[in-house]
Amino acid sequence: MSFRTKAAAYFNYLMESHSKSLMDRMVLQFLDCLSVLYGWGVTQKYRSFQTHPEKQIHVDAVVISLGNITVGGTGKTPMACFMARRLQQCGYRTALLNRGYRSNVENDTALMSDGSQIFLTAADGGDEAYLMARSLPGVPVLVGRQRVRSARRAVFDFHTQVILLDDGFQHWQLARDLDIVLIDAANPFGNGRVLPGGILREPMVQLRRAGLCIITKADQCCRRDMAALYDTIRRYNQQAPIAEAVHQAKWCIPFHYWNMMTGTDRSDKCLPKGKAVIAVSALGNPASFEHTVTAMGYHLVDSIRYDDHYQYTDKDMDKLAAQAVQAGAVLITTEKDAVKLPAAYIEEKDIPFYVLGIEIEIIKGNEVVNATLRHVLGG
Repeated sequence: MSFRTKAAAYFNYLMESHSKSLMDRMVLQFLDCLSVLYGWGVTQKYRSFQTHPEKQIHVDAVVISLGNITVGGTGKTPMACFMARRLQQCGYRTALLNRGYRSNVENDTALMSDGSQIFLTAADGGDEAYLMARSLPGVPVLVGRQRVRSARRAVFDFHTQVILLDDGFQHWQLARDLDIVLIDAANPFGNGRVLPGGILREPMVQLRRAGLCIITKADQCCRRDMAALYDTIRRYNQQAPIAEAVHQAKWCIPFHYWNMMTGTDRSDKCLPKGKAVIAVSALGNPASFEHTVTAMGYHLVDSIRYDDHYQYTDKDMDKLAAQAVQAGAVLITTEKDAVKLPAAYIEEKDIPFYVLGIEIEIIKGNEVVNATLRHVLGG
């Protein structure tokens, strides 16, 4: 386990509500002091854009931001794919902007896909952007930290009508017409403190900027807690519509078939329910993926977690294959992880890897999502 993984695990431990040692309490007090400084800095940065709106750049397209107010996985990637497909089905020329976090082009602006051809690898352009490009034929995907440059390129090169700004709630340089905020039902706001003493990226009062709130992983929350979550959202934002969504597992197929993209009907290749599996992931919220694996009917015998956005190696594959043999299980991973697996090595060694396909499904408030999109698009 790397230092980064150990540090993340310890941070998560500190965020949990249980009795802590004297040393843990001292660390928390120190982090709380840093949180005050961090919160002040984020607030000042936002106010600089609020008081000087000329700092925000407008482009000749409708800009819709998908983001969250916390660190960790809330389901932005599948939600971005969901929204892009919906806009595409409505006839809008749509482009998706992704930062390309920890990729080779993060500090530049690059074209991952023009909607028909993918130009970068997952390592070059980022795992999330690569997965979006694979999943969204007809939708250009641009990567890079300079979102304004990416947006201008999307409009100029592809005559884009709607830009989806992935992970854009805290990116204020590009003016947007709608902020969609995703909230994880399983862990909405942590302990209510901003980084590094909590999981909030900015103070909760900034929820007031949301034009639409979507509670993800709604099936991992009881109705009493859900009602309390609605109350919390309404405390800071009384106008934004609220919808609920779940991560719905659709299929689980061998890596070979997934990598070859053979057809749309995968039911005949699905891994039978009840099989012993080892969950392998490098995610912001691996527990949610593991929950989905068990909910789909598989017997989870072990889980192996890597750093978020980790790049898998041949050596990793050998270790995972040995663990699978020892446990009498197969390996199961996400599409986001699958784009980073060494495909040729897996094929050569015949490693028993399966890929779980997960899609977003709105289970409550679908009509308010449609109404909000129609309003912002002028339809």
